[in-house]
Amino acid sequence: MVAHAGAQPAARRATTIAALRSYPGFFHQQTVSVIGAVKGDRVETALLASDEATISLVARELPRDGKLEARGQFLDIGRMSPEDPRLIPFNLVDRVRTKYPERWPRPGEELVLMLSGTLPPPPPADAAAPPLRTVALEPARFEGQRLTILGQFRGRNLFGDLPEAPVPAKFQFVLRSSDTALWVMNVQPKGKTFNFDPTKRLDAGRWVKVQGTVRTAKGLTWLEGTSIALATAPAEAATDVAIAAPPALPVDVLFSAPTEGETDVRLVERVRLQLSRDLDPASLKQRVRITYAKATSTEPLAFAANYTKENRALEIRMTEPFEPFRLVKIEFLEGIKGTDGGALAPFTLTFTTGGS
Repeated sequence: MVAHAGAQPAARRATTIAALRSYPGFFHQQTVSVIGAVKGDRVETALLASDEATISLVARELPRDGKLEARGQFLDIGRMSPEDPRLIPFNLVDRVRTKYPERWPRPGEELVLMLSGTLPPPPPADAAAPPLRTVALEPARFEGQRLTILGQFRGRNLFGDLPEAPVPAKFQFVLRSSDTALWVMNVQPKGKTFNFDPTKRLDAGRWVKVQGTVRTAKGLTWLEGTSIALATAPAEAATDVAIAAPPALPVDVLFSAPTEGETDVRLVERVRLQLSRDLDPASLKQRVRITYAKATSTEPLAFAANYTKENRALEIRMTEPFEPFRLVKIEFLEGIKGTDGGALAPFTLTFTTGGS
């Protein structure tokens, strides 16, 4: 029988099923809390569903409480090997192989919640000033509403509370309360008696009240802020759950143009790379080197690099056209990082130019 948790829980993240599906790498192996209802009568095929998304539920016995707060460990099966001991309970390996008889699932393809306990969903809250946790767990209830949210200032995601920022904005920072967090966009963290720097941890932990409108998209919840003021910590703040920041995910190159080994590349070709995560453009300095392979001179070629955050695209434009029929070597050296500290593994891209 699934136990209804009443004691202080272990470190966890309160989030949504939609967020788990959108950012499985971020939440993989973490203890999470989500709101949903059990769908299905068989333990082997049960799902936990919200209005926006579903996820496979792994439990000894299915709860029958309607909508509930489910707690457990979230696993992205495609990021694990079939020999992983965590897959031994509940015959998970057999269940996965039954569903994928020809291959092992890819990352992000088979997501499960290993249920450890349940609670009733958050009770009705003040419509104008609900707890941050209630908004983060059930953002659809508050979509488009103007609210006042109380939380701790956490800078521009300096502690890895959330996967990434939802949209580009001049001002953006994270609010946290208890075991959850949400983004605040387009309001400067500044008032008559305070001026917080979102890029430094100096002011992290200060309590503030932010007014704004709740928005959601792609598994992220944020507040389109209109005002901010200092606040005092609520009485229940003493029971806040400590959340350890997850290890930063690596930055991967999804594709490049030209591709590795391509021939007959135009002499005025611009090199483009599509990246998996936001890049810190400052980390590129002195870490990209372009030369002609097998040349007598190893003097690097001059270029300009431009990174576009909106589509995570890096473009390299040569100062002078390439020489014809030359093997070009572009080295991306150690030290290039994403905005959250994740590293781009060093690699070399080579291609051969044509005659024009």
